[in-house]
Amino acid sequence: MDKRKPAIISFFMDNIDMKTVGLQKSVVEKYNKNKIPHYIMKVSMPHGIAIDYWWAQNGCLTKKLAEAAKGQEIPIAFDHDAVLILDIDAIPLSERAIDLFFEKAYAGRLIGNAQRTNHIENNQHVFAAPSASCISKETYEKIGMPSAYESQRGDVLEEYTWNAERLGISVDLILPLRYNDSPKRYEWEGDQPPYWALADGMPVYGMGTTYGDEEGDLFYHQFQIRMEGQEEKFWAECEKKLVE
Repeated sequence: MDKRKPAIISFFMDNIDMKTVGLQKSVVEKYNKNKIPHYIMKVSMPHGIAIDYWWAQNGCLTKKLAEAAKGQEIPIAFDHDAVLILDIDAIPLSERAIDLFFEKAYAGRLIGNAQRTNHIENNQHVFAAPSASCISKETYEKIGMPSAYESQRGDVLEEYTWNAERLGISVDLILPLRYNDSPKRYEWEGDQPPYWALADGMPVYGMGTTYGDEEGDLFYHQFQIRMEGQEEKFWAECEKKLVE
């Protein structure tokens, strides 16, 4: 990638089995032909704040994190000019997936798996989700270095899409092609619909969704990895890709 300095980042907490971490790492290695550094980090902070912290270590301190840090200095540990954010329960499905996402990012675009925050009324807003999303440092700075933390109008990372749209920066949404299972529900939730909706007229998605375009599959996202049986299903998908 010439003099470019891309990175891939994934975060996990102590409720994730290390087999999940190891299998994701192996699948990424298989399709990471340019050997882009892949940082897999165990954290004890919310996902959005973990992403903010990585940016701060890369020289971009968000206002929200600065307020939370209360003046504490966050050391610069990285020097990357683009990042692919990859959930711990998501994997690339081809070499083209990683290359395409960075190609779009370096072209000044935000690209990611399409998702919608169905529990928030925000006019069916569809955004580039952190299951697999890529942006350059230059573009991140142009959109005002928003926090990835949840907001009143969106879920983790959704502010990136809101800000990009407001500023006329292109957002490439990778649509779901198929999914394996209907959404499950947590104990505190009511019945879930047979699928999750995007905006009207767009494809739907669920547990174990494959995202892609007209040229083929790009990324797989298990969703709800903390629910019973979901890690095992993710392992099966990873192991299937590793023997292909």
